[in-house]
Amino acid sequence: MSEPRYTAEEVQEGQRVVNYMIEKGLDNETIVKRFDEISEQYNEAQNRVGYKCPKWMGESLAALYPSNRDNIQILDVAAGTGMAAIEMRKHGFVDIDGLEPSQKMLDEAKKSNLYGRYICDMLGENTLDIADNSYTVVTMVGLSSEIMKKLPVKALEELARVTKTGGHVMMNNYDRNFKSDIIRANLHDLESRGVWKLEGEQTMPNISRGVDGILQVYRVL
Repeated sequence: MSEPRYTAEEVQEGQRVVNYMIEKGLDNETIVKRFDEISEQYNEAQNRVGYKCPKWMGESLAALYPSNRDNIQILDVAAGTGMAAIEMRKHGFVDIDGLEPSQKMLDEAKKSNLYGRYICDMLGENTLDIADNSYTVVTMVGLSSEIMKKLPVKALEELARVTKTGGHVMMNNYDRNFKSDIIRANLHDLESRGVWKLEGEQTMPNISRGVDGILQVYRVL
């Protein structure tokens, strides 16, 4: 199936919605409110700007787990409307839970029955209502830029805690978000303490209208 073609005006409107979500300087509460506001527009806006992170994650997950995919337990962090889950399901992954702080974004995902469990919670300094060692893989696709750049150590520890030993934490985002001093230091902190090990890093050009992306894969130790 060919990719949909959009007019310049449609692309511009999609970019306007995306810019509204990624505006610099927003606090977490405002970010969640904005995602609530645009939840019904979200998928179309991202499609219009050619957003590739969900498809990239689906393909990378499939490459990492070439078999027995129906038994792989996945937590999709920053689940949003389920765009990443749609791509994962195309590759035969079906046991997927979603974590997302915007209830209205999760409501959109529910319309397509994309997750087993819909967990409305923020990734941050809090402890998630998820048992230790629950998932084979935790994915985090396109976490909001302002949250990603300052994600605390506690949040990363939570990703590792809910992942089974030997399992993986996979995350992709705009390349600039991986370059913030805070997230770089915090990712390294877990590696230096033996919580996880960076197994691979990929780059992809033009994941969204001229912006490049990075995907990192960590094995939980």
